[in-house]
Amino acid sequence: MIARTTKRDAGPEVRVGFSLIELLTVIGIIGLLAAMGVGLSGVASRKSKEAAVKSERDNLVTAIEAYRVDHNQYPPDNARNGFNYQPALHPLYYELVGTLSIGQGLEYQTADRQERITAQDLQKYFNVGGLVNSAVAPGQPKNYLPNLKFKQRREISTVDDIEVLAVPVDWPTPFLAQAPLAGFTTDATLRRINPWQYVSTRPTNNPTTFDLWAEVMIGKERRVFGNWKE
Repeated sequence: MIARTTKRDAGPEVRVGFSLIELLTVIGIIGLLAAMGVGLSGVASRKSKEAAVKSERDNLVTAIEAYRVDHNQYPPDNARNGFNYQPALHPLYYELVGTLSIGQGLEYQTADRQERITAQDLQKYFNVGGLVNSAVAPGQPKNYLPNLKFKQRREISTVDDIEVLAVPVDWPTPFLAQAPLAGFTTDATLRRINPWQYVSTRPTNNPTTFDLWAEVMIGKERRVFGNWKE
């Protein structure tokens, strides 16, 4: 005998779902969390930029002080008649990495053989007649920046091979009129290069030593990271 089962009436069908108010609440929470995430991401990015600039500044200060101990002077800046007129243009890169003198000082080659600069260009761009930390082959100048990365130096001319030490944060395009190189070039790409600024002739903030600083745009705020302040 086969037993039969009878389907019992389960009553009316029950629909499971969210009401409009519940959906709007969930969407609002998701939007709030997303906004918080974007905000925190922006803060982290700013902090990362600040840390990178400060770290490079401190490394350069150490190198410059070591240079002074060896040469009994700070690296020359870009000065005329005892007054600095362009702190963004200076031979600090060449002085700190060291160069070899070629042709009795008519040309200089960095110790790593990667860059060359003529005495004429030194005068033209940096207003100096030669380089202090230089040696004649087979001599070897001292390199005060042995861990310098390629991205930490930039070429600032489309005509001549001229290198400067650069800040790890480029100058933003919307503010090119305020860029450190604005008075030097009209090329928008070159203006984005953000060189370290340096004064050893009558510095304003450190009268007995030197001023080294970077100007960085954090959002719309112009920040200065100098060796006299945080």
